[in-house]
Amino acid sequence: MNTALASLLVLLFVATPVAARGEFPVGGGKGSTFNNSAQREFLPADEAFRASAWRDDERLYVGFLNAEDYYLHRHQFALDSRDAGVSFGELAIPPGEPMVHASLGEIEVFYDQVVFSAPIEASDAATGPLAITVTFQGCSDRGLCYPPEQVELDSLHGSPPAAFDSPPRDTGNSENGAP
Repeated sequence: MNTALASLLVLLFVATPVAARGEFPVGGGKGSTFNNSAQREFLPADEAFRASAWRDDERLYVGFLNAEDYYLHRHQFALDSRDAGVSFGELAIPPGEPMVHASLGEIEVFYDQVVFSAPIEASDAATGPLAITVTFQGCSDRGLCYPPEQVELDSLHGSPPAAFDSPPRDTGNSENGAP
């Protein structure tokens, strides 16, 4: 009897946290009181954070449009070139909105949209699109934080997309927050 009781208690202690995290089905269909409210619908990262890139002769610009109630972490942006002979200088990122994050402490975040830039450092005059990889990380206000994500973009020479009315053209550094 002691073995059966001990086994039942172990099963209970293991199953309860797993059920709470939604790792196995508990209860019936949609009307069940155990319907997995922990598995709320979250957007895929590429829908929550839509990225665009463009450039002029001297700078590369990256803009993000965030879905409602989603935000990006300022300290997680990174930019890499996928074109040989092209690199980028220091990122110029505007100041974000201050936030106290549950696990990260005091950080700056961007709701709605953000545009940051970097000087283009090319061994030859780069005239066509530049292939880039952008690293970013964001969260939902409803509690989900995505792992750091990467998106590959081609930055075309010319004007920004209409969603980014006019990107800042200042060539300041990221410490000043001026793109």
